[in-house]
Amino acid sequence: FEIGSNSDLVLENTITGNLAWTIEKFATGDRGFITFPTKFAQVAPLLGLEHKGRTIMRMSVNPQSIIHKVEIGTASLKNRIQAMNKMASAGYKVGLLIAPVILVEDWRTQYSRLIEQLADELSEQVKEQLFIEIIFMTYSFVHRAINSEAFPGSMELFDQELMTGRGRGKYCYRLPLRQQGEQFFRTEIAKKLDVPIIYVV
Repeated sequence: FEIGSNSDLVLENTITGNLAWTIEKFATGDRGFITFPTKFAQVAPLLGLEHKGRTIMRMSVNPQSIIHKVEIGTASLKNRIQAMNKMASAGYKVGLLIAPVILVEDWRTQYSRLIEQLADELSEQVKEQLFIEIIFMTYSFVHRAINSEAFPGSMELFDQELMTGRGRGKYCYRLPLRQQGEQFFRTEIAKKLDVPIIYVV
């Protein structure tokens, strides 16, 4: 069951304790798993819980420069990697989201370095169970308006030359570029991490 669609539960848990409660409550059953994505690293309250292996944390990552310019206020890449290592050490299942993939000017260099850092800093305990999801950025002018108001001067993400409409005011990368991106990630991950990619969208 996906439980993290509406907010980042790791951050929310620091205020409400809801995630810790949910993990232990779900562990009392004997069917299924719960999963949530996060861009935060405050996992200390989760490490000692009785989760019985029924919770999967999926950490969302990007190159540090993109985190700094786009994912403002979230955990650094280094702290996200450390959080993954801690969760795996506590017996949790751990996955990786490379998302949203943003094709900035030097994207190949930045994402190649990201994958190298993951290969170097993720624990063997993480790598043994790791799976990867890759999600290319979908852009919306509604999001642009919200981000511009919340984070004045933040990085402009829309590039008319690289993106095309997909309906309902949303834009995605043009197919040839998107295909180049997918091939790049499949090649780099196979070479440097050698873990399964479960989907690319």
